[in-house]
Amino acid sequence: MEFDPRRIGVKTIDAVVYAVVLTGVVFTLTATVSVGLGGGLPGAKWLMFFLGFTMLAYASLKLRPKAAWKGGRDDGGLFSGSDEPVGVEKLVGGLLDTVLPASLRPEPNERPSSGVKLFLAAVCILATSFLMEVVFGINY
Repeated sequence: MEFDPRRIGVKTIDAVVYAVVLTGVVFTLTATVSVGLGGGLPGAKWLMFFLGFTMLAYASLKLRPKAAWKGGRDDGGLFSGSDEPVGVEKLVGGLLDTVLPASLRPEPNERPSSGVKLFLAAVCILATSFLMEVVFGINY
């Protein structure tokens, strides 16, 4: 496969949109839970912090290649279509497929793996938690 900068851009858009949408969903859920329990936005910041690190650990495990003795094979690395999209990933993929013209849509085997998307989303969630504390001054 030859290098095509436009295709790399589409792959990047797919992963970034997923990370931003998942960060928004996590922020909405944690803020709702925290405010409902009386913790306010500082509680949401802490929930996002711990959830972000948990997601980061899980994404790191998903990014590891499967061992050869467990039936591992070369499935395209970080851009593998072998994992079926579910949940928010399926929603974002469907949204991008309706918004992007057919020539710009990434094929299933071109899309970043769910581990890459989850890793990027975890970094975005941790960055949001950090920004809530440092920039917006939301702390106890």
